[in-house]
Amino acid sequence: MTLTDDEYVAQYEASVAHWRARNRAFLDSCEHIDVPRMNPLVEAKFDSNATLQRFEVYPEALTAYDNIELEQVIAQVLEGSRQQVAEQVQNLLTKFLRFGEPGFDPNALGVPMVMPPSPDD
Repeated sequence: MTLTDDEYVAQYEASVAHWRARNRAFLDSCEHIDVPRMNPLVEAKFDSNATLQRFEVYPEALTAYDNIELEQVIAQVLEGSRQQVAEQVQNLLTKFLRFGEPGFDPNALGVPMVMPPSPDD
């Protein structure tokens, strides 16, 4: 089926709008990533850019662990929390933006996916 110039442009514009909406949904979803605490006495929270937003060592940790144990717990919490956030970001990236990959959800926005016209149209 051959498209007129206006139809071709309209389909391309609709596709661009759709992919912009997918990108916005991805970014919004990244803002709501929340990972469970790995330790009740040490807390670390990272944003989707892997920037540490919150780090807390509760006073009870100072008596529950010796220095070396506490250092190991802190390292585990920092590394584990950051890794969990990174995994969730990658899963969201695949869901919304990695067309053709396993895990990509063409209906992630709740509307039919709009692709650009093929070069042959």
